[in-house]
Amino acid sequence: MSNGAVRTAMVGCGAIAHWHLDAIDRASVPIEIVAAVDPVDAHARQIADRAGAVACSSLAAAIAATELDAAIVAVPHHLHESVAIEALDAGLHVLLEKPLAPTLDACDRMLAVARAAGTVFMVAENAQYWPEVLTVRALIEQGAIGDVITARAATFFPALGDFYGGERPWRFDLATAGGGVVVDTGSHWLRPLRIWLGEADEVIAALGRPHAEMEGESLCRALIRFESGVVAAFDAMLAIGAIANQPLFTVTGTRGELTIEGSGWVKLFDGSEWKGTKVGERGGYLASYEGELHDFARTIAQGAPPAAPAEYALGELRIALAMYRSAETKRWEKVWQ
Repeated sequence: MSNGAVRTAMVGCGAIAHWHLDAIDRASVPIEIVAAVDPVDAHARQIADRAGAVACSSLAAAIAATELDAAIVAVPHHLHESVAIEALDAGLHVLLEKPLAPTLDACDRMLAVARAAGTVFMVAENAQYWPEVLTVRALIEQGAIGDVITARAATFFPALGDFYGGERPWRFDLATAGGGVVVDTGSHWLRPLRIWLGEADEVIAALGRPHAEMEGESLCRALIRFESGVVAAFDAMLAIGAIANQPLFTVTGTRGELTIEGSGWVKLFDGSEWKGTKVGERGGYLASYEGELHDFARTIAQGAPPAAPAEYALGELRIALAMYRSAETKRWEKVWQ
């Protein structure tokens, strides 16, 4: 570490790399990007110019060119295993973008290498640090809505050019992405449900492809039954037209209801105000990246465990895979089979 900052390689210099850099800058996170790695030279140089880093075409080149403590791995899903293992074998701490990998076998191999390496290995599921999600967790624990009866997570979003632009976006390729909206963006909506409701037991799902050019699903309607017996709805769509404003999450209890609005507010509906009462401070999805990166730096510096171990990310992948099975069998499928 240099001047208390974690010397880090940004491996994969697409749109999400810029979101990470934005969060580092906004929150003065003690992470210094000293190498920008991407096989597309223009992408690597764009990040390098922003961060004052060296541009490299491979992680091996970055290791040779500069002194590194860590790597943020933000490459297409099918490369997660090989790149993360390369970084771990080099003795680096690793923050790996979600999902862990497209298959459970790949996850198992990666986790085994991480355990042997003894360095920090975290999965960048930023919803673990989403301010509104944490506020809702606290309110549930305080009994603000009584016992939870049901919940809904809804992620309807347009195909943003930064993530789905270009002639052939990799997220449209099934072999590269390992699936569609469920395994990719859907994980950010599944993690909060797990934080509030515990582990999922079984799912039933129907999938669709409103985006015909996307090989994986661009629409999912699903029910998730948790081990507690609570049943939640999960809806995800890569929208092809205009979409209405609606809560991102709704949690219904015996005494009231909580919502998370796209505006960044948590609202409590307890009968005192028909429009709901705003609780806490305004957050926002992007603020979750700040907490995630601070936790990565803290875990490295202090040797303390992160908010969630890497293994915890298996939960979202297992739910996604169960949904894919359910779409084929048209019946409830166990998550932890």
